[in-house]
Amino acid sequence: MKKQRKQLAILVFLLVSWAVIWHYFIKVPPAPPPVAKPSPAKPVQADSLLKTRFRRVRSEMDALYHYRIKPTPFNPRWNPFRLPGVSDVQPGNLTAQKATTEASQTGIPSPDIAENLLKSAISVARIGGVVTMNGTVQLTVGAQLHKEGDIFTVKVLNPKTQVQSVRIRIKQLSEAAVTLALEDSDVGSAEIKVRLK
Repeated sequence: MKKQRKQLAILVFLLVSWAVIWHYFIKVPPAPPPVAKPSPAKPVQADSLLKTRFRRVRSEMDALYHYRIKPTPFNPRWNPFRLPGVSDVQPGNLTAQKATTEASQTGIPSPDIAENLLKSAISVARIGGVVTMNGTVQLTVGAQLHKEGDIFTVKVLNPKTQVQSVRIRIKQLSEAAVTLALEDSDVGSAEIKVRLK
C-alpha cells in the first residue's frame, strides 16, 4: 500500500511539473491580429492581368471551337460522297414531299413524283464500285453484288414520315455508268443514268 501511495505521489508530481513547464516554456502566446493595411495598387494590376489573360484565352477557345458551338448548316452540294447528277435531291427534300402530297390530294400523280422518288432512293442507297467477274459487270449496292437486270430494295421516308420500300431495277450496267429504273411503282415510271467514274 505504501508503495502504491509513493507511486501515486510521483505521478501527481510529474503531472504538475509537466503542466508548469507547458505553461511557461512550451506554450506560445497567440500573435496579435495583424493591423489592416490599405491594399496597394499591385493586386488591382494583378487582377487586371488575370482578367486580360482570361479574355485572351476565352477568345482563343471561341476561335477554335466556334464551329462546334454554332455549326453552319450542311450544304449537300459540297458532299464528297454524292452521286453525280443526283446531288440536288436529298431523302427528305421538301419539293419531293410537296409534289407527293399534292398528288395524293388530287388523286392524279404528277409526272415528276416518280423521278423524285427514284432520286431520293438512289441518294439513300449505298452504291459502291463496279466489279467484273468472268466477263460479267456487277455493281455493289449495300455490300451486295448485282448484275444487269437485278432488282434491289431501298427504304425511303415518305412525306408522312413513314418508311417506304422502293424497288429499283438495274436496266443497263457498264463500267462507266448505270441506268436505274423504278420497278412496279404506283407513282409511275422513271429512269436515271448515273455515272460511276
